[in-house]
Amino acid sequence: MRSNTRSFNRSRASGVPQWCGCGCRPVLRWSTTEANPNKPFFGCPNYNINGKRWCGLFVWADIGEEDLRGRVISTVDGDQVRVDLAWRIGKIEAEVRTQKMYILVLALFIVFFVGFILVV
Repeated sequence: MRSNTRSFNRSRASGVPQWCGCGCRPVLRWSTTEANPNKPFFGCPNYNINGKRWCGLFVWADIGEEDLRGRVISTVDGDQVRVDLAWRIGKIEAEVRTQKMYILVLALFIVFFVGFILVV
């Protein structure tokens, strides 16, 4: 795993970004490796999920265990799901608008090209 160093809106209390590169809130997990057994870290919720792209966000949670209880971010948080879904819908709508514009430009080009061929 690698640490994502892109610019994110980070909370002031820690080095954990408010949002990961996928547009989701980072989730708290615990390491299962031999080198760092049960060490807490924040990561992208899309990590190791079939069909989902992982942005690479990984930040060790360097705080005491008592502080983690109040900072755990649930992966089933209703508000987060709505924000994530709204972001993804907006992204898809923007892609649809772009594709429609490409189709319109292509159609105009074809009409002008066919008109030019018929005139010549």
